[in-house]
Amino acid sequence: MLAKMAKVRLVGPRGRLDLVLEELHKLELVQLADVKGEPYRVSPLPEDDRRLARASEVRFLVAELEALLDLLGPDAHPGRGDLVPGEVDVSYVRSRLAEVEPAVEGLRGRIEHLEDEKIVLPRYLEPLENLLPLVPELADLEDHELDRLRLDTVALVLNTTDLSVVETLRRELAEVLGSRFELVSEEIEDGAIGCVLVFSHDDTAAVHELLGQEHVRHATLPEGYERLSLSGTVAAMEGRLEELPAEISAAKEELDALLRPHEEEWRTLLAGLRAELEQLEAADLLGGTRRAFVAAFWVPKRDLPRLREELKARVGAEVVVEEMPVDRYDGTMPVLMNNPKPVRPFEGLVRFLDLPRPGTLDPTGLMSLFLPIIFGAMVGDVVYGLLLLGVALWMKRRFTGPGMLKDLGSVLLVGSVWSIIFGFVFGEALGNLGYDLLGFDWALWFYRPDGLVPLLVFALALGATHVVLGLLLGIWQGWRERHRGEVAEKVGTLIALAGVFGLAGLVAGMMPSGAVTPAVAAVVVGLVLMMAAHGGGMGLLMGPLELIGALGNVLSYLRIAAVGLASAYLAIVANEFAAVAPLWIGIVIAAFFHALNLALAGFSPMIQAMRLHYVEFFGKFYEGGGRPFTPFGARAAGPPAEARDAREDAVEAEPREGREVAPI
Repeated sequence: MLAKMAKVRLVGPRGRLDLVLEELHKLELVQLADVKGEPYRVSPLPEDDRRLARASEVRFLVAELEALLDLLGPDAHPGRGDLVPGEVDVSYVRSRLAEVEPAVEGLRGRIEHLEDEKIVLPRYLEPLENLLPLVPELADLEDHELDRLRLDTVALVLNTTDLSVVETLRRELAEVLGSRFELVSEEIEDGAIGCVLVFSHDDTAAVHELLGQEHVRHATLPEGYERLSLSGTVAAMEGRLEELPAEISAAKEELDALLRPHEEEWRTLLAGLRAELEQLEAADLLGGTRRAFVAAFWVPKRDLPRLREELKARVGAEVVVEEMPVDRYDGTMPVLMNNPKPVRPFEGLVRFLDLPRPGTLDPTGLMSLFLPIIFGAMVGDVVYGLLLLGVALWMKRRFTGPGMLKDLGSVLLVGSVWSIIFGFVFGEALGNLGYDLLGFDWALWFYRPDGLVPLLVFALALGATHVVLGLLLGIWQGWRERHRGEVAEKVGTLIALAGVFGLAGLVAGMMPSGAVTPAVAAVVVGLVLMMAAHGGGMGLLMGPLELIGALGNVLSYLRIAAVGLASAYLAIVANEFAAVAPLWIGIVIAAFFHALNLALAGFSPMIQAMRLHYVEFFGKFYEGGGRPFTPFGARAAGPPAEARDAREDAVEAEPREGREVAPI
């Protein structure tokens, strides 16, 4: 369900503004609203140069600290940061940063240079390695041997595939050098010819002057490699690439050793700065004069009495808290899910689609009821259910803090329990292995591979129940919001579906023959209502389409039977492999297929169950578009649900007077 929200106006003397914002920040109970958008006329607060300058300075220091702490990596960040409202000595922060920033910048520059070198060198190395085979004799000579021979080598890339260009270059070199050179070439990549030019050291200047022509690109090398031979360059680059990972790792370790001793202090300073910045920025949402201020905010209705008491005790009676009238469908109202703890893990699955619009239904409770049943009906195996239960318990123990993975563990836990229950209902344990070992059919209802008809009927019955419930909720919500056309359409759909179900019962021999007239009448009446809801000629088309869509929604639940049967037959196939293959090979193959089936059982049924909720069920009544309730003071606490869990745990563990917050 959604928590009821109260709109509050707070008025007080301007001199108490900073204290009020600080106390509201500590309480983490309200979400500020822009008072200038309220129906009563309020001017923005007069500009305060001191506040603007302070906000700019604090914002800069926050960015600096965040950048430094990001260098420690994401695993170093705690789940909760700014719990310390109050002013921070910014001059002290600047001095502490000035002590380490030069060394940090030097190490960061060194790491970036090494990483750039690691990326760039292979781009030089690959074409040079392609050129080595062109001069195998020179490739075998060491650099000092080339020096004794007074020979130089130059690698060239000609941006063409026309071999006549090579001949032109050869003629022009001959005009300048005569016969004192050797030029070999070969196509090394699409659209380019690689060349190696060998010449006397005395002719170096003349050669480099000549190589400034069109179509000729000199393969310039990084600093430190220019005076090496071709083979020496390749060897040096290969050696350097082997050294770089160790150097990068050493530089990162040095940077971490420099930053780590400051981490705890910096996080505390960052917490205080973020808290102060949030309070400074909040002034932009307030209104008033130089003597008084006006604030507007949203607060859960259940917390309003506590808010009044806390403000009176901490600030005094000078600040007046006034509750304002609220339209429950106000689009600016934030949304706070307020479900019992056993249901909360399913909130994330609802938020994954969208937050409910204010004043509408929160389907989390219904999802917590139906989704595990649908999941369990698809898995339907005692052993698979026990294994998934073990995975769920591991996830809950491994992921202890608030988060999506912990919630998924809780969802999987409930689903695995239903999987075990349906395993007994269908008499399955690793497919037909339980039946073979016990020697008799121990299913409480029917064995799935032998009971296709009852399985299909069960899936359709579950689908019909789910869809009809969605239509009833849609009718109730449309009635509350006075959407007569929507109510008429859903009532018509419900009546028409009842008629179709009656006709299906007649065909199956489950209804008396006298029921045919009421069933046909229900279909006709339902169609008329659906067409009337859309009105005009459009209704003649949309009415039948809506009925077909509703029937399709019910039939879509046949996927429960399809996915369940696929899982059962894969388990049977795994057991058959174990039976026909040699002992150990059969066990290995069976274990592989059962492991694959278990992985599919944990993934596919969950996706299918969520899809049935999002499309077939939610589509009948659910309206999204809500904005999450984000309490002032909890901006860095994570998603609203996680912030709420952290606050409620703190409230349960500490006295009602409020938490003690250490100042900086």
